[in-house]
Amino acid sequence: MGLRSLRTIAAVNATVVLPKRRSGLSQEVLVHACVAVALLLAADPAAAQVAASIGLDSDYRLRGYSLTNDHPAVTAQISYDDPSGFYLTGSSLGDLGDNGRFLGVIADAGYAKRVGRRVTVDAGVLRSQIRSAYPGGLGYKYSELYLGAYAGPVAARLYYSPDYRTSGQSTLYGEVEAGFEPAKNWRLSGHVGLLTYLSTTQYWESGETHRDWRISLGRQFGRFELHTALSGGGRRTYYGGRLHDRAALTFGGSASF
Repeated sequence: MGLRSLRTIAAVNATVVLPKRRSGLSQEVLVHACVAVALLLAADPAAAQVAASIGLDSDYRLRGYSLTNDHPAVTAQISYDDPSGFYLTGSSLGDLGDNGRFLGVIADAGYAKRVGRRVTVDAGVLRSQIRSAYPGGLGYKYSELYLGAYAGPVAARLYYSPDYRTSGQSTLYGEVEAGFEPAKNWRLSGHVGLLTYLSTTQYWESGETHRDWRISLGRQFGRFELHTALSGGGRRTYYGGRLHDRAALTFGGSASF
């Protein structure tokens, strides 16, 4: 597992949910998707430190919640690794539901350093600027500082946010992820996470916790990948005008550049 695998846990660690219906693509989402593709194609392929991908999924889930309210999603990501250890990652998210629209971006910057033959540590800052996919929702707008490490196939990170989804809501989020290749071009991985609220607001109380987990399987076909996953955590939750199951069978596909 390389440096980019560790960072992906924070940036675009999404899973996808079986859609309940076919949904249209709005002009706004198309425009943003085209812009993202153009930016990805503009990246210099000779620069080994630059990587990009674009994906189409039937839902975008993060930390056990759907950020697109169970709607299909389009994502685009670009990252840069400097030989010094400095890195940048940016991703965009579009909702492809009936009233599809561009939801926002997630970006992080950090520094990674190898401290042994098998151990690498990194630290950085992450900003999520994702608006709600449904009227009246809080969205996912927050900043986080993080510290992470990985050794062999196991990666872990701890995040602190002073403003998780609402002003004054401080949180700690810890996660562990492990993966391996059971066969050529196949990858099996698992993830567990725990979010702890450190302060009390009108939405959450200090000490309240939220757990999430995921088991995923991916198959590589050159620059293309197909993936499926089972994810969840906790009980059913009400948001977006209805109850959402906390366990979901997921699938999706992506192409890298």
